[in-house]
Amino acid sequence: MRAIGDRVALLVLMLLSAGAPSCAGAERVTIPLIADGKPEATDRAVTGYLFRPSGPGRFPAVILMHGCDGVNWHIPGRGGWSLLEEYADRFVGLGYAALVLDSFEPRGVEQACNRPLTVSPERRAWDALSAARYLIGRGFVDPDRLVIEGHSHGGVVVLVAMEQGRSHLPEHFAAGIAWYPGCTWTKGGVTGPILILIGEADEWTRADACRRFADRVVAGGQGNDIVLKTYPGAGHAFDAQGSPRIVAGHPITPDPKAAADAWTQIVKFLRRHIGT
Repeated sequence: MRAIGDRVALLVLMLLSAGAPSCAGAERVTIPLIADGKPEATDRAVTGYLFRPSGPGRFPAVILMHGCDGVNWHIPGRGGWSLLEEYADRFVGLGYAALVLDSFEPRGVEQACNRPLTVSPERRAWDALSAARYLIGRGFVDPDRLVIEGHSHGGVVVLVAMEQGRSHLPEHFAAGIAWYPGCTWTKGGVTGPILILIGEADEWTRADACRRFADRVVAGGQGNDIVLKTYPGAGHAFDAQGSPRIVAGHPITPDPKAAADAWTQIVKFLRRHIGT
C-alpha cells in the first residue's frame, strides 16, 4: 500500500511540475479577473508567468499579451512561449517586472488564429487590466509606470485596452507597444502613447489600416500619442523565431534586421515615456 501511495504522490508531483514553464526565474501566478463589468460571467481567472528584477522595487512593469497562437510553451514547434520569454528577459534587463499573460489555456483554448473572437480582444483587455490590479497589489510595481505590450491578436488588445472610454477602472497603462496589430478594432482616441511596429508587406494585418488609425488619432488632437514604425519588405510576425512557415494560411518570414530595429525603437519609446 505504501508503494502505491508513493507512486501516486510521485505522479501528482509530476503533474504539478508539468504546470510550470520550463524556464528559470518565472513564477507562475493565478490572476483573479476583476468582477465589476467583466464581459463573461464564466470567467474567473487567467494565468501569468512573472519575471522580475532583484530587489524590492517599485519597478516599472510590462504585461505581455500573446498572439493568436497562444503561449503554448509545452507544445513543440510553437514559437509563442520562447518569443515571449525572450522579451520578458529583455524587459527585466531594462529594470522592468514582466508578466506574460495567458488568456487562452485557462479558458480551454489552444489557439484563435483566423477566429479572433474565440477569446475577443475585449475580453483579453479585461485580463490585462486585471493583471495590472494584481501587480499593483503585490506592492513591488509602480502603478504609474505600467506598460502593455502585445503581438498580433495581442497587439489589438493593446489598442483596445488603451481606447478612450473603454474602461471605468482606476488601473491604467502609461504606454502601449503593439506589434503588427489589426488596427480596425477601435473607434475612439487613446489614453496614452502607443508605439505600433508593423511590416509594409504584412498581408494578415495591414500597415495602411494602422496609418489610418494613427491619422485619426492625430486628427483628434492626440498626435504625440501615436508612433507608427513600418518596415519595408517585412511581413507579419517579422520578429518570429525559427524558419519561414505558414500559420493559419499566412506566411511568417522572420526578419532579424527589422526585429532588431524594432527593439531599438521600443527602448527609445520607453525611455521617453516611462523614463527607463
